[in-house]
Amino acid sequence: MKRLLAISLMITLASCASTMNSHRMKAAQRKMLETRKLQQASQWDEALAMAERMHSSVSKSINSAPKQKSSSGGLVDLQPLLTGWEVGPFSELKSSLQKKDASRSSAAFASLRQQCVNCHTVLGKSQIQVAGLP
Repeated sequence: MKRLLAISLMITLASCASTMNSHRMKAAQRKMLETRKLQQASQWDEALAMAERMHSSVSKSINSAPKQKSSSGGLVDLQPLLTGWEVGPFSELKSSLQKKDASRSSAAFASLRQQCVNCHTVLGKSQIQVAGLP
């Protein structure tokens, strides 16, 4: 009986963590779209602040479960993908927003979105769509 209770508790906690990550990533997507809208409206400081909130959602999600099972059953370490995202497209986005450079930030948004799609693809979760940017 105790063993059944322990297994049931572990399954419930794993499901809760998965649900939390799903909510964080959906929030990250909303924040990415809002960052883009703010940038397009030349609200540079607000866009930069929203980009930082987006980063927080993504990093919390990955850091809470850095190794995840792909759809093929293999274990994928997402930490290197997060690092690549942070030092690559996210860093470029921050820099372009700080410099109020519309053309650079547009390119950075496209790269950032593509990196998100790449991560989902690595996990074999191509059914998870990343919204296109306006």
